[in-house]
Amino acid sequence: MGNAGGAVLREFFTDAEMAALTPRLHPSRGVCLDYYPLPAPGERFPIPDPELPPRLTPRPKDDARFFQGLLEGLARIERLAYRRLGELGAPWPSRVISLGGGARNPAWLAIRQRILGVPVERAVHNDAAFGTARLACRALAAIDGAARP
Repeated sequence: MGNAGGAVLREFFTDAEMAALTPRLHPSRGVCLDYYPLPAPGERFPIPDPELPPRLTPRPKDDARFFQGLLEGLARIERLAYRRLGELGAPWPSRVISLGGGARNPAWLAIRQRILGVPVERAVHNDAAFGTARLACRALAAIDGAARP
């Protein structure tokens, strides 16, 4: 995604606060907040608009509801990104493998799964270089027809 991501969460919550709020989330049902969480105006993808403003209001008094609203907003942006990729010819994913700090949050994975409509799983190897290496091996195997490790 473009400018949306974990940085906007850290504008409002520390890691410890997010960990404390997570058990209070209800990933199976939405909180009905229409957020487009950006850390500042401007988006690159899926909506290329350098002036696009963040949408972070109204802020409920309940921090858990606000936190869940931000996570749902991020998941909706992810869904828009997959739709945009589909317009460009990419297939809708059959599953999403997640890594990084957010992948350790089961409520966040469940929210994404609900909004994306496909399984969202935590990566076995939490290093982006591992995935890149696997893609390179697959590409090499496709080129010469030989199986690679």
